[in-house]
Amino acid sequence: MADIFSRVHQAHAGDTFLIVGFGQWTGPAAARFLERCGLPYVISDRSSMDELAPRLDGLSPLRVLAGPQTAAHLDGVTAVLLSPGVPRTIAPIRAAEQAGLPVWGDLDFLLPMLERPCRIGVSGTDGKTTTVTLLGEICSRFGATVVCGNNGVPVMDMAQTLDVADYAVVEVSSFMLEHTRRLRFDASVILNIAQDHVDRYEDLEAYRQAKLNIFAHARGTDVFLRNTDDPALRDVMPPSGRVRDFGLDREPYDAADDAFVLRGRRLPFSSCRLQGRQFLPDLLAALVIADELGFAPEPVLETIRDFAGVPHRFRTVGEPGGVRVIDDSKATSVQAVAAALDSCPIGRTVVLLGGREKHLDFHPLAGRAARCAGVVCYGEAGERILRELGLRDATPGMDDLIQERADAGYVSDFREAVRRACAIVPRPGCLLLSPGCTSWDQFPNYEIRGRVFAEEAFRALAGEPPP
Repeated sequence: MADIFSRVHQAHAGDTFLIVGFGQWTGPAAARFLERCGLPYVISDRSSMDELAPRLDGLSPLRVLAGPQTAAHLDGVTAVLLSPGVPRTIAPIRAAEQAGLPVWGDLDFLLPMLERPCRIGVSGTDGKTTTVTLLGEICSRFGATVVCGNNGVPVMDMAQTLDVADYAVVEVSSFMLEHTRRLRFDASVILNIAQDHVDRYEDLEAYRQAKLNIFAHARGTDVFLRNTDDPALRDVMPPSGRVRDFGLDREPYDAADDAFVLRGRRLPFSSCRLQGRQFLPDLLAALVIADELGFAPEPVLETIRDFAGVPHRFRTVGEPGGVRVIDDSKATSVQAVAAALDSCPIGRTVVLLGGREKHLDFHPLAGRAARCAGVVCYGEAGERILRELGLRDATPGMDDLIQERADAGYVSDFREAVRRACAIVPRPGCLLLSPGCTSWDQFPNYEIRGRVFAEEAFRALAGEPPP
């Protein structure tokens, strides 16, 4: 059997691709993949040539089109590879669709051309990375496994390994699911639906419909896991394939004993390393998929028991001076923040909220914020969040702690906000970074934000000055 690069070359001989979007992950991975396939490509990105130059090292595109993106970027092109962060409303994509040119996402293009692995797709507003990481550990006990996709491992960089793997566990964002042409999974799940990406979708239903594309091309042998605890999902039906319901009121979860049960074997949730009840649906989804794949129960339950979670997702990074420091930097939705606060002690938790403005509605968190020992907001969205929590009046631009609550306030700079939070956290108590926003106003990613949070918190709680 020819390898994946030869198969793609044969299937697309004569095509010239336009890679639209050349950021950190998908665009450069697509370029490397097309070069290995021996296929020509052009790059289109709104950044300047100076910004793009470091990402072009070692690559040989036909052309690099930097700056404003226009329909003229399609000249000489027969197909488009679109990075998920780029909306389909930009001029080159609209023109490509009008001209009948295929517009592919990386998952949509590559995964259907893989012949060997069982493909598992995981989507949802929250919990995706936790679930795919756990599933990867489970599947690796039964065969060669690759975990990739929206978790920061571009699928096209993993093409050669995927082509000989037994299991492909893929994290799938709503952006990756928009207007798919053939993408399908042998087993798929949408963990939950909550408000997110309001700058991309006109309403929650449009966002939900994008997620539902995970089973748009399902076959009769495929299975979709339906979360019956989520009102937005409990009634959905794929066009083909089987449906298996999961939730906290049905097997393999025994709510009465707070335990997972798989073919006669039991695992109390209290025995799991990963604590925080917001993770129960993630663990349960992984367990049900493992059951659908026919895996033996003992190694599955052992893996779930020993799974410690993923970095920056409600991870305790230390307890200096009796303060439990929790890095939940990956929590970029209101639903995720609510779950984190529900797992922290009432009256003894100080939470940091803020970051890049996503225009999410924080009003539902007002009751939880009132039960916190302190709330410190920062960054681009911080002042608006304070107002929606009822902790600041309608006058913007204030940078001091408000008079109504001396334990709630806004500080623009993230590091200073961490130190302000450390100054008011009770001892013993809990210091929680669960921002509800992306990091991009002050940090390139949530990982760096989480690391800075831990470093600054440890220094401040030890009484050390800023560096």
